[in-house]
Amino acid sequence: MKPFARHVLILTPFGRDALTMEKLLEGRNIGTTIMASFDQLVGEIDAYTGAVLLADESLAGQNLASLEAKLHTQPSWSDLPFVMLTRRERMDAAHQKRLQGSLPRRMSNIVFVERPASALALTSAVEAALSGRERQFEIRDELRAAVLMNERLSEAEATLARSHQELEKLVEERTAALRDSHERLRAEAEERRRAEEALAHAQKMEAVGRLTGGIAHDFNNLLMALLGNLELARRHLDGGSPVLSYIDKAYKATQRGAKLSAQLLAFSRIQKLALESVNIDGLIGNVVDLARHSLGAMHGIELKLDAPGSFAQADANQLELAVLNLVNNARDAMEDGGTVTLSTGLHPIVGSDPDLAPGSYVQICVTDSGTGISPDALKRIFDPFFTTKPLGKGTGLGLAQVWGIARQCGGTVRVTPAVGRGTTFCLLLPLAAQSEELVAAETVTLDAVDGNAGHGTSVLVIDDDDNVRESIVAGLTLEEFDVREAKSGEDGLALIGADFPDVLLVDFAMPNMNGADVARAAQKIRPGLPVLMVTGYLDTAALDGVSNAQILHKPLPLEALGRMIVNLAGGGQSA
Repeated sequence: MKPFARHVLILTPFGRDALTMEKLLEGRNIGTTIMASFDQLVGEIDAYTGAVLLADESLAGQNLASLEAKLHTQPSWSDLPFVMLTRRERMDAAHQKRLQGSLPRRMSNIVFVERPASALALTSAVEAALSGRERQFEIRDELRAAVLMNERLSEAEATLARSHQELEKLVEERTAALRDSHERLRAEAEERRRAEEALAHAQKMEAVGRLTGGIAHDFNNLLMALLGNLELARRHLDGGSPVLSYIDKAYKATQRGAKLSAQLLAFSRIQKLALESVNIDGLIGNVVDLARHSLGAMHGIELKLDAPGSFAQADANQLELAVLNLVNNARDAMEDGGTVTLSTGLHPIVGSDPDLAPGSYVQICVTDSGTGISPDALKRIFDPFFTTKPLGKGTGLGLAQVWGIARQCGGTVRVTPAVGRGTTFCLLLPLAAQSEELVAAETVTLDAVDGNAGHGTSVLVIDDDDNVRESIVAGLTLEEFDVREAKSGEDGLALIGADFPDVLLVDFAMPNMNGADVARAAQKIRPGLPVLMVTGYLDTAALDGVSNAQILHKPLPLEALGRMIVNLAGGGQSA
């Protein structure tokens, strides 16, 4: 009688999916065997197989009768789990119902995972399948133990037929064993329910993150056009014009919009952070003074730093912002005053965790003694624009930004609420060595430039957004740059020659050819051509293969853009 084994059979006949899944699952201590064909898979399945991971296209055109026959030979306790990868267009309920209707009757234990699947979604689905399968083996052993117990009970009844007291004792023992088994089953079902809820929440947050990232990008384009046109309007008015005050108010409003957009990008995890080894206790020490100013006279702050010499993989600036956001939330939860506690410590993760891989983590906790969080609000606190604060008191983006920063650093956020007694938010971040070198996206520093230094400098502006492109061209023209424009990468490349331009200014997110593709093609025509990427968000890895390039994030003032072009044209910045 074989024991349970954490082993998965994989059948994904196309591409490198099988190798990728094998590496991913082996990282979770799950054994795998890659099947070369459907027939090999059917031949390999037996009553002791842990689970089967396959793509739905692997069943197309196959004679499923052999699989039906193999599954029909399973013992009564066995219900082999299948994790089936399917594309978005095949995830609707009607399609799944038709698919299940065509599958073998005994192939009923199926979990569908949408492709492309995140590592968390895939491993969580396989872990859940193996957990259920392991429970089947336990039930098998329990059933056999129960049969053996019944046999022994029968022998005892035959031997001790006249001993009613002994018989009652045996019955009580059997009842207790069955009760314990029932309780274990209930506990397993509850654990599986929690795992499914965690998976559903992760999938929801991933989808919302993609949506908010796209919105933030388009919002940044709108803000860029607004900022540019406001600057142009200011330049065409004399200093005494009453219209200037209105322009200044509109300018400040666009700056607030830029801050909201940055919070959306932090939540969506599209805008990359500058990751480095950060001394956690040192960072909290730097944050304390800012936190005290934020809290005010009615609130105190207490430190409990228990992570001396510990470094975490994080973006120091964004991490400080996340901690200050949590401190401000703690202050708002204590309207009549109170104490905010900032604490640090090490927090190892051992075994299965819905959000984090096993390993060493550093935690930063912010605790208040306020009103706590209701169970209903707890389910939504990290959703963008959700807030329990009164109208006008909050945007609902603070905690969403905290969640996005933690996840992008490779960690997570844990909340421990106690209604009426306060709340603790803990940021868990991967432990890092002090000397560890991590990839960082460098921030561009703009050198000061006197006067209209654009005179004689030629610039090619490529942006598919007419409003953004036109405002940039108008602003650079006022600065006496020699400007030409194009609304697509193909049109822009046709304008590049031996003596034009001095600097290429290109947007990243464009159809057909993105900005990185355009920059690489342009530098094949003009080797060493300086490139300035202006974008709403950008993964810096997209610039691989582009030399002498810099990034500026929308929205930004036209004056700053002009200074950056002058620096690049004169060799002031290089990459």
